[in-house]
Amino acid sequence: MSRTVQVHRDLAYLEESWPHVVNCKLPGTARSWVETPQVGELTPEAADRLGKKGVPRAAPATVFVLDLLADYARIADDVARTVVDVADLGAQFLPLNAASKDPRPWLHVIATWVSQAHDRDDKTIPWVDAMIHPIVSATARLLGDVRSGQVLNGVCPWCQGRTATGLGERTLQIRYPDPDDKDDEPLIFCFGVNCRPPSAACGQQWRGHPAWVQREWNWLAEQLIQIPSNRTREAV
Repeated sequence: MSRTVQVHRDLAYLEESWPHVVNCKLPGTARSWVETPQVGELTPEAADRLGKKGVPRAAPATVFVLDLLADYARIADDVARTVVDVADLGAQFLPLNAASKDPRPWLHVIATWVSQAHDRDDKTIPWVDAMIHPIVSATARLLGDVRSGQVLNGVCPWCQGRTATGLGERTLQIRYPDPDDKDDEPLIFCFGVNCRPPSAACGQQWRGHPAWVQREWNWLAEQLIQIPSNRTREAV
């Protein structure tokens, strides 16, 4: 898949995901600055949860979502303004409402003009890709989406997760089909060094790597060597 196609796909994903991210904010109840006095003595844990004047601190999950929403607005604003400038367009091509209110029109501006900007400066697509990648990854983690390129949280039982750095690495990666190829289909492939499953366990390859089609994924998941929780890392 070309980088241009990937950028357009990621921008569409962010537009589509925005309402779901907003819905992940934990609803809070309105509180008076004057709280009913606590009865008894607070435990250290309870005291730590209370912020200024007894208002509970935001839960970590809430803070993460709020930070992500702010990142959406900041990055959409920055990238849209840059793309419009590089494409030699005027400020009239930018949305009237601020990205902090709704970043989707700003993401749409990026998607509309990024190719024209790239024609004028061939560093544009790589830069946009690098700018939006963090919020694409964070959104996928928050919503539990499986994205192309994500690595499975388990070790291949046939190569033992062998890489140039050693064993036990996560080498099974999801690859979504090329939208321009009607015969392409989703795959999980292993990029481990010298991974050679027996023919009974794997019937095809992708670019020289053993691969499994979607109907085999549940079976494949049962074969994985599980990674201890203290070694689990974020999917890429």
